[in-house]
Amino acid sequence: MDFHFNAILDIIADWRRNKEILQDLNLMDKFRETHQHFMDESQLTFSKQQETLLNFHFGNLEYACGTSLSNISSMNWDQNEDYPQFSGRNVLMADGFSTILDKITENLDIVYNTEISSIDYSDKVVVKSSDGQSWTGDKVIVTLPLAVLKNGIVQFTPPLPQNKVTAIQQLGVGYMEKVVLQFKERFWSDKSSPSEVFGRVETEFSRRGLFGVFHDLSKENASGKSCYILSTHISGDSVEILKQKSDEEIISMCIETLSELFPKKKVPKPQKYIVTRWYQDKHIQMAYSHIPVGATGDLYDDLAADVQGKIYFAGEATNRQHPQSVTGAYISGMREAEKVFTSMAIS
Repeated sequence: MDFHFNAILDIIADWRRNKEILQDLNLMDKFRETHQHFMDESQLTFSKQQETLLNFHFGNLEYACGTSLSNISSMNWDQNEDYPQFSGRNVLMADGFSTILDKITENLDIVYNTEISSIDYSDKVVVKSSDGQSWTGDKVIVTLPLAVLKNGIVQFTPPLPQNKVTAIQQLGVGYMEKVVLQFKERFWSDKSSPSEVFGRVETEFSRRGLFGVFHDLSKENASGKSCYILSTHISGDSVEILKQKSDEEIISMCIETLSELFPKKKVPKPQKYIVTRWYQDKHIQMAYSHIPVGATGDLYDDLAADVQGKIYFAGEATNRQHPQSVTGAYISGMREAEKVFTSMAIS
């Protein structure tokens, strides 16, 4: 089914090269349409198990996109593939991104727990916080998540240009949450070695984004003792399930899933756990962006454009070449820093 799934995506890629296409479709509908056409033409039949395997691939792609395939443009969902991409496999930061952040933030004066409420760039750039603090400068780099920009938590004076507002309004906001569990023992050792993954196939289409892949993050802690840790995710429409459940209920569902994967093992309760709820964090509200039906990658460029040489924008939603990634966010920050330095040198 892996070959079939990717073959259908290749057929869709060929379809959208047709310059006479008049209407965009969401990726789920286009996939099903293409899949059914293939089945009719080939006269093949897939078993129930094979059809169910499609759920895994749908869920895995929705994890990468941060939203249901029903929300994504079939014409432009992977427009970044038209640009050079990094080669090699994805890298899992087993020790967390703090290993990178701690290094690049050395000697920086970072003000924590301070909510920005307004940015006035009518003359000098004046940034104000909700607790009454203010900072004045020539330029500012804004790295607010797309969802925060959409909800107008930070007021801009004068208002942002219309093309910028349109990009903010039209780019899609995706959701993905994580569940991390620490156990006393590594009962899954038969399926995975440290820093590897194992997956499961969800039989219910509506739950395809629920605990589809487990990452083994087991390691030794600072005292030299082993920590046995699994991390999994909830993505696409399945995030709605999380919204209706308590952390304890989500953990119970996760343990039930692990028990199904390891029927010969008695899966213990976790010693510790984390259930993220980024969607309800006022200062996050999302995972990453996507291109909705009827939109194009031009929106990324519009969001990335500076305003009057005073306000610069960075973040994954400003990186057309590498959106939906930490890499894209990092590169966008370097890009805007270079813009600022260059403009200051010229002036």
